[in-house]
Amino acid sequence: MKSTRRQLITSAALSSFAIGYSSLSAQAQTSSTGDLIQSINGTLNSKLVPMPVPFTVLLPKGYESMKDLPLLIGLHGGDGIQGFAFFQGAVQAAWDAGELPPCVVAIPNSGRSFWLNWKDGSQKWESFLVEEFIPQLKSTYKISKLNKKVALIGHSMGGLGSLRLAFKYPDQFGGVAALESAIEPTLIYSETNIRNTFFRPAALMESLFGKPVDTAYWAANNPTNIAAAQASKIQESGIQIYLDVGDRDILNTFDGVEFLHRVMWDNGIDHEYRVVRGGDHWGKTVPLRFRDGMKFLSRQVFSAQDEDASFAPTKERINQMKKATGVDPLPIHLPLPRTRP
Repeated sequence: MKSTRRQLITSAALSSFAIGYSSLSAQAQTSSTGDLIQSINGTLNSKLVPMPVPFTVLLPKGYESMKDLPLLIGLHGGDGIQGFAFFQGAVQAAWDAGELPPCVVAIPNSGRSFWLNWKDGSQKWESFLVEEFIPQLKSTYKISKLNKKVALIGHSMGGLGSLRLAFKYPDQFGGVAALESAIEPTLIYSETNIRNTFFRPAALMESLFGKPVDTAYWAANNPTNIAAAQASKIQESGIQIYLDVGDRDILNTFDGVEFLHRVMWDNGIDHEYRVVRGGDHWGKTVPLRFRDGMKFLSRQVFSAQDEDASFAPTKERINQMKKATGVDPLPIHLPLPRTRP
């Protein structure tokens, strides 16, 4: 297929896409291999947030003949949709390499919203995503009706928002991949410090959480607090969780992500956690790490998983050794000990 060829959505399909949208346009996008995907730009009107919300939807090659596709929601960081421009290329590269199965990918644009229901009620981004955006996508595109086939992936503020949504509504998502999540290493707002908040002016926090900041409202919307409070519900839901942070993050988000990892470990919430050597908040490593996050979601959420039985006899022998010595054979996570005297 020549890269100059443009693949346009039929007028009948385009009219069906336009239901519920204030404006919508479609265009083809050429990948590095010459294959084409459909990239659809549109806006969605809402009474929950104070503007028509721009969004982009990416559809895989061959979409017209597909059905019951998984849905992947990509949430941008506090630097806006421009700082998330790499994501579309990462999706295309993952499709080209066979790392991500055919799925519908949706990328909403919220500005510096924190993907949060603001305390004063003026902006309800969490409600917008759960009550309007995802249902509209499901009714418009060839998306599976199963909640377990919906996954979130986000960067920085988008990682924070993805975790909050996943932990608050674990039964509505199959998985979440949060990279460089901009969270603080504490469960108590008064213990936040300038090292982890220097990039968040006080006026911004007050616009989100009230003036003065309502510390209980902050805690109710802090992913780490939610994880601790809803540990059993999160674990029982089976939601798949992936955390990634660079050890050179210029915003010091490794503090908060490490703290979240320890809280999740101590509360028995299964997850995958990666500290990337030399990884920063932005830069060359981030698109590749997003592909790793999508590999996780592909493996754990979008594909059927069978228990690894390749070493079943060895596993049974070791479990018998555990029982004989009084060790619980289940992989229970005990609270981690202090790392300093």
